[in-house]
Amino acid sequence: MTKAKAKRMFRTARRMFGRQVAADLSGEFCLVHLDSPPKDQRQERVTGFDPAVFFDSKCPMCKPFLDDGAYMVYTGDDLLGMRLLDDGLVEAVMLGMGGAKH
Repeated sequence: MTKAKAKRMFRTARRMFGRQVAADLSGEFCLVHLDSPPKDQRQERVTGFDPAVFFDSKCPMCKPFLDDGAYMVYTGDDLLGMRLLDDGLVEAVMLGMGGAKH
């Protein structure tokens, strides 16, 4: 990921979820922690994040998430995958925390 894309992802996450949102990068993905996890759990999410657990490379709906990256929003019991579309809209999919693909 380029530095410009990383800055853009952080800036967008802060615009969507508030200036104080906790966010980290993992490859092409921005992990947004709305559930305020302990430091060790947050680090585990970042180091252990594998998009293939959540998105199937053979699924046409998943392919754009894998190709372009996405925002992975942790809300506690749920995980939301979001990506911004060119027209300013957001495409989102609810994902299971247990790693079940949609």
